[in-house]
Amino acid sequence: MNETEYKGILHKEVNKLAGINPRFHRISSMLLDHIIMIIVIVPPMILLMILAANGILKIENRAFYVFFFFMMFIYINKDFFNAKSPAKRVLGYQVINRKNEQPATELQCFVRNLTIAFVWPLEVIVGWINPERRIGDFLANTKVITSEKEKIKSIWTDLKNIKLKINFIGILIIGGLYFYGLSLLLPGMN
Repeated sequence: MNETEYKGILHKEVNKLAGINPRFHRISSMLLDHIIMIIVIVPPMILLMILAANGILKIENRAFYVFFFFMMFIYINKDFFNAKSPAKRVLGYQVINRKNEQPATELQCFVRNLTIAFVWPLEVIVGWINPERRIGDFLANTKVITSEKEKIKSIWTDLKNIKLKINFIGILIIGGLYFYGLSLLLPGMN
């Protein structure tokens, strides 16, 4: 795919800056992923807050926390399909397993993103220093490489082709335990 297939000011500007500094391209992928995930997560959270403000849903209600953790679960699994998040697809990156150089498994992608909840700004700094690996990559034994650029709608194709795997079940179990542990730290959940 050539660059003319990707029309848009943001993409063209990112590519120009990437030519100046290759590290910027990797950091821009992290930031673009963050922005996309915020666009996906924040509107439902605002709706939840409106429902709480109108007395329809109480903040101390478990439903609020379940919904919040579900949104975070989506964020943490942004690389789930073919080890490429939306920004990685557009900018041409993929998460791979360092042992076999194949696309990282869903479980590896989940593990590498667990650090986002705690040290996201530090992840950006580490990503600037080492564009191939951030803190989560060391935990999951993965790295990020350049790959073919894809249109963002390729996620839907991957979604249609998903099959239930043991990795997916593991992610659900580990994710449930992870978020349950986090819920114990929040007021009103104990």
